[in-house]
Amino acid sequence: MADAERQLAVEGAQRTRVGALAVLAGVLLFGGELWAAVVEAKTPTVGLLQGVRPALNGLAAAAVDPRTAQEHFLVHHQLPLIASLVLGAVGWVAVSFPLRYLAAAERLRSPAPSAITGYLAQYGPWLVALFVPALEISLIVGAHDYLSHSARTASAITSASGGGLRVALQLIATVGQLAVAAAFVLLSLRSMRVGLLTKMMGTVGIVAGVLFLIPLTPLPVVQALWLIFFGAMLLQFGNRQMPEAWSVAEARPWPAREPVQRGARPARQPRGGAKAPPPVPEPALPRGPNPNASKKRRHRR
Repeated sequence: MADAERQLAVEGAQRTRVGALAVLAGVLLFGGELWAAVVEAKTPTVGLLQGVRPALNGLAAAAVDPRTAQEHFLVHHQLPLIASLVLGAVGWVAVSFPLRYLAAAERLRSPAPSAITGYLAQYGPWLVALFVPALEISLIVGAHDYLSHSARTASAITSASGGGLRVALQLIATVGQLAVAAAFVLLSLRSMRVGLLTKMMGTVGIVAGVLFLIPLTPLPVVQALWLIFFGAMLLQFGNRQMPEAWSVAEARPWPAREPVQRGARPARQPRGGAKAPPPVPEPALPRGPNPNASKKRRHRR
């Protein structure tokens, strides 16, 4: 019991700071991706005709690989690209704080706590924050190395932009993205079950985690909105009350909706919230003399 009270005190002391970091994480995450998307929108593309042109001319490979234009673009736009990467990395570091805070709160109130959610929330964002920028910067360094030599062949550009180091960076960055996606899905689902998140917030968090794996939009719009709304909930923006589970050290699941039977229509309530008066029974009609009874009496006489 003392540990639960201590955890509630820690949650209360950290709530304002974590709420501000959640809002900051959403803004930086979206801002970094938006900046990078604006810069990369001007990247020259290599079309199908450019790729097969050497074969049409009877050559095995082009003297100057068409991807050289992309390497020039990386070198000429390296400063805004690196700045957007740094901005996104700071956002990913900030993401770890609200996820860890929510994981600790859910573990306290869950009847079957899981330690894996805490590890995913703690290390997943850091892997993305460190290894995604490292991969992109290594590609910029490879472009410098490629352009510093005279060879412009396909083998030269492949060796400059490939290699075992970049494959390892790509693999670790992918593991980090998978961990973040799992953290969003599991924490949203489990926190919704114990009452820490509303059903809407839990559903949006699950969708945000799935969108890390299936990016239907080029920008993390849903993920950023979830972080901002979660931070606004912790800060009680607009004087809105937090879910009841945050004030106690036990689960307070949301009540399930009672199923409505088919064919049964709920009684209409009058406007204004007043209850409808009970129905007044109809007065019983007085019974008159039975003509059959009089006929029987006459027959007996």
